[in-house]
Amino acid sequence: MADAATGDARILPKVALLVLSMVPLVPTLWAHAAGDLPVYFEAARAWLAGQTPYAEVRFEYPPYALLAFAPAALVSSTLREFQVAFGLELLLADVAIRAALLWTARARRGAWAYAPFLAYSTVAQLQAFWLYKRFDLLPAGLTLAAVLALSGGVGTGAGAALITGIGMKVYPVVLVPLGLAHSVRNGSRQRFLAGAALAGAPLAALALIWPLFKAVGFHSARGLQVESLWASMLWLLRDWTGVSWVHAAASYEVQGGLSPVVLRVALVVWVIGTAAAVLLSLRPVDGPGPGAIAERALLPLLALVSLGPVFSPQYVLWIATVAALLVEPGRWRIAVAPLAAAVLTRVTYPAPGYQTGLSPTLTSALVLRNLLLLGALAWLVLRVRGAVTEATVRTGAPGQQPP
Repeated sequence: MADAATGDARILPKVALLVLSMVPLVPTLWAHAAGDLPVYFEAARAWLAGQTPYAEVRFEYPPYALLAFAPAALVSSTLREFQVAFGLELLLADVAIRAALLWTARARRGAWAYAPFLAYSTVAQLQAFWLYKRFDLLPAGLTLAAVLALSGGVGTGAGAALITGIGMKVYPVVLVPLGLAHSVRNGSRQRFLAGAALAGAPLAALALIWPLFKAVGFHSARGLQVESLWASMLWLLRDWTGVSWVHAAASYEVQGGLSPVVLRVALVVWVIGTAAAVLLSLRPVDGPGPGAIAERALLPLLALVSLGPVFSPQYVLWIATVAALLVEPGRWRIAVAPLAAAVLTRVTYPAPGYQTGLSPTLTSALVLRNLLLLGALAWLVLRVRGAVTEATVRTGAPGQQPP
């Protein structure tokens, strides 16, 4: 009885905190139908009506995203109904993320126990405008699950979570080499590959019957999205760069002037920088627990987002969900810049003038946000290289700590 009472005393405050953190977000389920909800709804309805995705149905996301939209579309006859149904699905994903971050509190003491949860909850609340309107909570939650599974040695779960995330939104692919390398080191390679194969089999089958290459063509035609580092700098200096703020097919872009030249440079830097970050993430982690894996995982995610020619507001969720795990003794400084960047995103989106061109003040905030992410990336690179160099000097074996 005493053990049960002690367990309740530990769990009930966490449950209460979780519920309280969700209360302000529930009304957003019925708020404006913003952004891509019509795209999700129409694509899912067309598929359920018998049309072939990517061929007869224009769809820009991987197949598992369509599977995620289908349940809400099945119970909805209008966009408004779909908004609420799909919003509830995302709300459950949000609850799962928060519960997972609270679960990590069991290994911490004092105020640090709740720090990851509070960091993520603050970022999520600030993104309330779109949080339950765009499906990025699903791959972000799967990425977090993969990091936690890797830290706990659950190779099957890590492999399955990563591949499922890729099947929804491609970006978790940059974490697959890290997942494989870490699972090889801890002896769970077979289980990691088994989980990946299990989650990837339906994706491979769908790739055989649906022309997925058409989605690739859609994304390859995109220009410099206005919130990217490249576009924000060009817009800040627009009197010299000659660019215009334009509503393009998928988002707002800067076009004209120097933008075509900068786009070519951006693509090269993005590809090389992300590839280098992926390689660096393969270095052995510097300790036990989810924070060590999260630090490595954040490296390629930061490169992918901060160097890319496209940067939509929801991308900060990809970073913040993992960065929240770093809010712990010894690592919290790494999380400051990524989390601060997520806060600044709320200043610039939604914001006055977003549809016609941000003011110099808001553009400066956007540039600052992007520079914070770039600075966090540079710090992580130096940290990883410095840690390995120091370990090599002391032990003669890369990545090994002395006894």
